[in-house]
Amino acid sequence: MNMMGLMPGSVTPFGILNDKNLNVHFFIDKSFMEDSHIIGVHPNENTATVWLKVEDLIDIIKSHGNQVTIVEI
Repeated sequence: MNMMGLMPGSVTPFGILNDKNLNVHFFIDKSFMEDSHIIGVHPNENTATVWLKVEDLIDIIKSHGNQVTIVEI
């Protein structure tokens, strides 16, 4: 709530866009880059899902100024 202004249960990668101080470092598993490259995320509330390309999500987060790291889990 303090960093992204989201209620518990509503935390989503799009919440990073509320991170005014750029404190949140986004990590995403490499497996999301495989197969369809499509990911579903909540639009800052957990009552809907937005589907987009993983690469576009990463570009949105980077454009906001937050760091993104792709990891293998």
